[in-house]
Amino acid sequence: MTTQTFSGKAEHIWAATVATASVLGSWIFACITPFAAIGVLLAATLSPRKAMAWMGGVWLTNQLVGYLILDYPRTVNSFAHGGSLLFASMAGLFVAIGVLKRRNNETLVSLGLAFAAAFVAYESLLYVAALYLGGIDTFAPDIVWLIAKNDFFWFAGLLAARVALTRALPQFYAPQLAVRST
Repeated sequence: MTTQTFSGKAEHIWAATVATASVLGSWIFACITPFAAIGVLLAATLSPRKAMAWMGGVWLTNQLVGYLILDYPRTVNSFAHGGSLLFASMAGLFVAIGVLKRRNNETLVSLGLAFAAAFVAYESLLYVAALYLGGIDTFAPDIVWLIAKNDFFWFAGLLAARVALTRALPQFYAPQLAVRST
């Protein structure tokens, strides 16, 4: 599979840009982190191993913001919900990797399909977790639609930022075409 990846420091700058934007945005906008959107962008630009590491970092930072700044309850149930977010985020990332690998390109159609599949996987796993942990009421259609729109706008915005940054600061953001090897 060929995909756009970054080399050396540039890939870490890009991943840090995605992570920072999403964490700051989730803090500002009531902690709705767009994990599906982040997963697709990381899957499209980093090796699976690096994408997993960055997704884990985004999740950890999201949890730290929640518990240390937004005062999430420190209960076993709350920690279990946090764990389910990590599991669902990684699953969404793997689904995005799979879709992009199968499609063998990074066209807007492929990225859109990867986003839709990652979002469905992410939300489905959170739904299953809510069956056991509680919170099933947060899966009302209007709430899921709100989350879908939030993720989509983050996805579109971060994708636009990637294009703009690649053009404006190619020494830091310019991708090179490479075969994903790890």
